[in-house]
Amino acid sequence: MEDYIHLLTQLVNFAPDILFTSAAFPIAFRAAMAGLTLIQSDVVFAALDLIRNILTHDCLEPVATTSNPKYPLYRNAIRAVVEKEGLELTGLLLTGLTGDFPEDSTSSVITILRVIARLWPSQLLSWLPTVLQ
Repeated sequence: MEDYIHLLTQLVNFAPDILFTSAAFPIAFRAAMAGLTLIQSDVVFAALDLIRNILTHDCLEPVATTSNPKYPLYRNAIRAVVEKEGLELTGLLLTGLTGDFPEDSTSSVITILRVIARLWPSQLLSWLPTVLQ
């Protein structure tokens, strides 16, 4: 699992065309979320890094629309996955933050939650009551 997550991280950084435009992107994102459920710290860190890299990709910035003509495709793919998996992702992040994640992972979790709050504020408000129950 860790090797697959590292491969996905390299794709985000060096070949986003391959990852974000692929029909396998939602499955890859779910694999990263599955990495958050494991006990091994290295896998958790790798999964958090991957999710952080996806959610902080330049294509999600409002100014980025003119930088690369493929950014709208990337943005649509990321938005669709987060809107579908956001509830579970938020739950995994908060559960890990309050219990299972290594102590050094706090900054990554906070960064991810901040990005979610900035880009999907209304969805986060609907996900939180369910997660907190």
